[in-house]
Amino acid sequence: MTELLPLPAFSTFRDPAGSVEVRPDGAYRSIHAPFDTEMLAFLATLLASELVAQGRLVASEVVSSPIAETLVLRHPRISFQSYPWEWSPGMWLAAAELTLSLCSDLVEQGWQLKDATPLNVLFQGPRPIFVDVLSIERGDPHQTIWLAYGQFVRTFLLPMLAYSRLGWPLRTSLTRRDGYEPEDVYPALSLASRLRRPALATVTLPSLLAKTKKGKAGKVTPRTVKDPDLAKQILLRTMRTLRNDMRHVTPGHRPSTWSHYAETANHYSDEDHGDKRRFVSDVLGKARPAKALDVGCNTGVYSNLAADAGAEVVSIDTDLQAVDRLYASLKVSGKNILPLCVDLAHPTPATGWENRESASFLNRCAGHFDIVMMLAVLHHLLLHNQIPMNRIAALCSELTTRHLIVEWVPPADPKFRELLRGRDALYDHITEAAFRGPLPSISRSSTS
Repeated sequence: MTELLPLPAFSTFRDPAGSVEVRPDGAYRSIHAPFDTEMLAFLATLLASELVAQGRLVASEVVSSPIAETLVLRHPRISFQSYPWEWSPGMWLAAAELTLSLCSDLVEQGWQLKDATPLNVLFQGPRPIFVDVLSIERGDPHQTIWLAYGQFVRTFLLPMLAYSRLGWPLRTSLTRRDGYEPEDVYPALSLASRLRRPALATVTLPSLLAKTKKGKAGKVTPRTVKDPDLAKQILLRTMRTLRNDMRHVTPGHRPSTWSHYAETANHYSDEDHGDKRRFVSDVLGKARPAKALDVGCNTGVYSNLAADAGAEVVSIDTDLQAVDRLYASLKVSGKNILPLCVDLAHPTPATGWENRESASFLNRCAGHFDIVMMLAVLHHLLLHNQIPMNRIAALCSELTTRHLIVEWVPPADPKFRELLRGRDALYDHITEAAFRGPLPSISRSSTS
């Protein structure tokens, strides 16, 4: 039996069947009786082994048996944890499709998912992995309703519908852990949208029925049929319908301010681009980083160079469409790059109960990267976000354990002038000499 350490800073505890504690050597899942016996039975199946081998389900190692009163499983840690509020639309769709395909395979073998939320999925590079094995339970062979259907609609389908039809940001899932109710979305939709797929079945009808049944709530009895094969086919059809609905509401790539920057940055010559790429490639070749952070990655030109040098890369940008374009390319190349929509000037905060369920972005970065790249991003922090240079330098020193590649953009650069907006006098202290010279120290208070 492995001795368990005290409760760490970040854990999950909402499932009555068990809890998870994330530690440096893995994620430890404690499972209470009577759910422990069912979990061991599932892990012993060929299906469980196949799902793990395919990389669709996280691996599980038994480190404590039910004889010790609590079953404890150890899962390998996903290298860098991300959250739905940092994902692009393509990543939301990939997580949804994994959830539905996994549930379909489980239903085929007499199992099912009792939970269906984006928080059950993590990404290893561009590949989604289902990590909540405790969501798996035996299915009733006669039941025709997927009990997690409503949760999938609230946490996957309606946020994407609201994003594509109404422009509600996906990042609002940070404060909407349980997603949207149909009544949240219905008033904002146009009449035409209310009558179109999939809003008609998932928003309009539920909202109208909720009004007619107000104050008449009673016990919900799942529908059953005598023929197990018929019940299975109905459930599988539900999965297919939800998958098609997710694909229907997930928008294609939309042009944005920066989503085509790599192709349209004509203030740099081809020679300038070539020199910059060669310099970065040479540095990466000498540094041989294991884990890299690319700040202001755009569509991933330099993230790909880092991946080609053997690094596991986390790429962040404030432009959701640029991140989505990068993710689409990674689905083809398969390179070990995790693209996230994160603003370093306003990084993802810790959230959840006591701010201890979901770690902040900076907390997840601590001690993780041995090289950080900040290419064509410094002037954005200095001018657009008004972050002093010494503060940027202090953060850089905390983000990397070894190397930093930072690009100085001179005040004569067109993009620098664009961000300056005539405030020359206010920022005339921002010079290359100041960039190269010693910076004043700052005192930093400790934060949890």
